Amino acid sequence: MQIDGAGVLVTGAASGLGSATAARFAGLGARVVAFDRDDKGLSRLARESALAATVTGDLTLPDDVARALDAARSIGGLDVVVNCAGGGSAPRRVLSRSGSMIDLDEWRSVVDVNLVAALDVSRQAARTMAGNDDSPSGRGVIVHVSSIAALDGSLGVSAYAATKGGLVPLVHTMARDLAPWGIRVMAIAPGVFDTPMYAALPDPIKEQRRRDFVFPARAGAPDEFARLVQHVVENDYLNADCIRIDAGMRMHQ
Repeated sequence: MQIDGAGVLVTGAASGLGSATAARFAGLGARVVAFDRDDKGLSRLARESALAATVTGDLTLPDDVARALDAARSIGGLDVVVNCAGGGSAPRRVLSRSGSMIDLDEWRSVVDVNLVAALDVSRQAARTMAGNDDSPSGRGVIVHVSSIAALDGSLGVSAYAATKGGLVPLVHTMARDLAPWGIRVMAIAPGVFDTPMYAALPDPIKEQRRRDFVFPARAGAPDEFARLVQHVVENDYLNADCIRIDAGMRMHQ
């Protein structure tokens, strides 16, 4: 699919991987709608990139997602969704040495953000894309952000790993559900990237991650992730799969 002139919605666009993706696509000539709950972050991105629109809202609220899609339709339509929004909770073991168990309400809140909201974004976007004109490249592309924590597991992040892992079979299934409309669905599983989420991790966890680096032995740059998203969108033969981008890293704890 050609990016120049395409209508692109990026969720979680105010910082990190979402911000880098929105900026790259805008630089390639796409009509980018940036969606996030962080209004200040969106304003900063809008000053730095030629965005078509910004929408402040909560990804877990279907009406807010609908507003973002309305914004895309109002500026010429929707061809691509990159769902970068997501979150986790403070690292907690299922059972701690003191005997305390993980909190279920906290766990459910991560499910709502990483899994339920991903499905909502997809179903609402697909309904819009289904009305696009058919072409050899199809009617649309949906890209979700998983994590290598979903594929390797990681100590104390069961909610994050399980919900990011749940995106993988969701993508497999959704690609088949949406094939009659020519809508591709993919996932990308990033390793450790230099984002605010990584910066907020406790120092012992960051030190462990540094020991897991292979080559290059560093955190990834957000634009390296954005370049992979670009390739996924442009390569019409990529569908129904999850691609790792982690420089060979494997999580051992």
